[in-house]
Amino acid sequence: MQNAKLPSSDMQSKEGANLANSEQIISQSQFNLYKSQMETRLEVRLREPNPLFTRWLERWLREAERRQQRSQHKLRQALEALKSYPLPLYSGRDCSVLRGFGGTLCQLIDEELRQHRAASQPQPQTTTAQYEEQVQQVVKAVQEKQQKTKKDPAKKPTKKAQLEQAAAEERERVVEMLPDSFEVLLLVDTQETSGKNKRVLDQTRSYLQSLGVDHEVRRLTVGDFLWIARDADGSELVLPYIVERKRMDDLASSIRDGRFHEQKHRLRQCGLLNVIYLIEDYGDNEQLGLPLDSLLQALANTRIQSGIQVVRTENHYRSMCYLAGMSRALRQMFLSKSLHSVDRAALGSSSCLTDRRVGLLKFRALYEDSAKNAQLTVREVFVQQLLQLHSLSMERALAIVELYPTPRLLLDAYEACEEVDQARRLLAGITCGALERPLGEKLSQCLYDFYGSEFR
Repeated sequence: MQNAKLPSSDMQSKEGANLANSEQIISQSQFNLYKSQMETRLEVRLREPNPLFTRWLERWLREAERRQQRSQHKLRQALEALKSYPLPLYSGRDCSVLRGFGGTLCQLIDEELRQHRAASQPQPQTTTAQYEEQVQQVVKAVQEKQQKTKKDPAKKPTKKAQLEQAAAEERERVVEMLPDSFEVLLLVDTQETSGKNKRVLDQTRSYLQSLGVDHEVRRLTVGDFLWIARDADGSELVLPYIVERKRMDDLASSIRDGRFHEQKHRLRQCGLLNVIYLIEDYGDNEQLGLPLDSLLQALANTRIQSGIQVVRTENHYRSMCYLAGMSRALRQMFLSKSLHSVDRAALGSSSCLTDRRVGLLKFRALYEDSAKNAQLTVREVFVQQLLQLHSLSMERALAIVELYPTPRLLLDAYEACEEVDQARRLLAGITCGALERPLGEKLSQCLYDFYGSEFR
């Protein structure tokens, strides 16, 4: 057996290799230890990262299960996803990355979170003095509101009330027109622009245009024609002239049905001093429905007893020529005068020819006061009722109303009579007209029979 010795150089190299291997082994063990420590640190996680959101979802899930709503499945899925998520979430929007969290659920979480934060804020403590001061302020505000309500209890006026108030203010407004600052205009009632029969058109408007008359067509509540003075502001005053146009056949018809007396009464009550009846002939005045002599007598009575001017013309064109002449005369008469508005009570009988300043009615006031559906007194309604009876003229009706202003008073007078014959002759001695003729027993008996049978 040979004991050979290694050279010294080989021994040194072998020892160096062993030392390097030992150092490599030590460094590898240290790395493994460090790695194990790092892995342990990454595995650290929160036990419940989102306790608020979890509690809210559990409460909503219980409510959904109790009500057996279909949303319980989504809530259960969202709750499982939230419990599995290891990181904290700060809003509903952050939860949208998880499964089961839709837009509605995220909004619910945000709303609940907002309420939770508002409730978590510390509320300032109110002292007793501050509380009493706040109570006094509330009481004072309520008292001021009640006082304001008492001063102005009216509610917001309706549109109708506003229009009525505006109309009342307009009627009270005083209108002044200086000389040559206005125009004179003829107003034509709408019923005068075309005939009642569509086949026969009325030529009123075309005739006035051909005669150069400034006119307007509008609805009139009394009369067929009248004249107004209108200034640049649009204010309108009515000149004291009004015309009622009738053809002879229309006159006969109005006498038969009682309109003639009612129209005369309304014309005399309208407030305009000069009332004109413009009567047109109807061909040869034949087949009128009443005898021509009866119509002429009615016109004479209108002129003498009622004080209404009657003007007769041959035809329609001549009537329009008369209106054209009236327009020229009134323009010449009033353009040099000062006009101002007055109410009916202050309307005097001043002369339009001599006075330099003339008071006139407003057109709006005349329109409203003369409307057929305007509020009438019991006396006026009684007169209109009497005029509908046969053989009762305006003079006779006014004579009866002068003694018995209302139907009730007339009925009481009938009841006060001891015998029926006395009641039948009650009105026989009432006189009327310029000649003061009595009504007569026949008419008195007719009135008693009518009111005795119809109103008892």
